[in-house]
Amino acid sequence: MGESDLEARVRRLEDESAIQRLLMSYGPAADAGNAAFAAGLWLEDGEYDWDANQDPFQGAGSVDAMLQSEGHQRLMAEGVAHFGGPLLIDVGDDDATAVNYSLIMRREERRYYLWRVSAVRWDLERSGSGWRVRRRINRLLDESGVGSELFGAALTELFPEGPT
Repeated sequence: MGESDLEARVRRLEDESAIQRLLMSYGPAADAGNAAFAAGLWLEDGEYDWDANQDPFQGAGSVDAMLQSEGHQRLMAEGVAHFGGPLLIDVGDDDATAVNYSLIMRREERRYYLWRVSAVRWDLERSGSGWRVRRRINRLLDESGVGSELFGAALTELFPEGPT
């Protein structure tokens, strides 16, 4: 006997809540210097494709190393805040896709300013320990157009027949 409609709806809502909790923990973990926690969001062989002009970070260990790097540590010491905008989540049986904005604020003297604004796509898989990131793609929303292209492709994939 399969799931009832109500059971399926509740499961989807629980999955969306778990995914939101997981993904929204990245920024606070990165800003707290808790690299192991932040890297633990990824599958061991997951990928963080953070810049169209750079090689992606391969594996959770690579994400951990990036967050412990001198560059990230310097940002933390100067004052940095990673903020993730609300998530648009599409859940399948054992996979999910989410898109959102990533805003990074930096501190200069006594004020914070918006430093980077990116389009983000998260591809997730359900694993034995819950949801984990298979791949995160981050693209700046700038004159290159790569961030807008990322959002456009994701929306077309998630909503092939348009908004409903």
